[in-house]
Amino acid sequence: MKYRRIIYTSHATKHFNKRNLLDLLHDSRAFNEMDGISGVLIHKEGLFLQVIEGESLFLDDLLERLKRDPRHDDVTIINDQPTDTKLFPKWSMGCADFDDPSLSLIPGIRTDISNPKVIDDLIKRLPEIATLLAENIE
Repeated sequence: MKYRRIIYTSHATKHFNKRNLLDLLHDSRAFNEMDGISGVLIHKEGLFLQVIEGESLFLDDLLERLKRDPRHDDVTIINDQPTDTKLFPKWSMGCADFDDPSLSLIPGIRTDISNPKVIDDLIKRLPEIATLLAENIE
């Protein structure tokens, strides 16, 4: 089956504490599971970087909901491509709070993920990062 993988960034419109992040994940996981969407949400210092994977029609619907979501703005698609496999097949929405020092083993994470060069490096190394995340977070 052909899938589509979209990577986007956005900025939180308010401070996101752990409770806010858990609420966001709870909502996302329910919708994503119904639509067969998987991925990971990365949060650091008010910046979100998200990888979403699934069938194109469902991703289009999700993108429309994301653009209307008042919890963030400046949704910017940085990568959109077809793929034969999912990198995060078991996660309806995994989460990595990169302010967490336990994830500092991932090169580039302790730097500014708003930097386009860092984001480009993360995208290039996404399969490796997906493996590291799967080993270190639930």
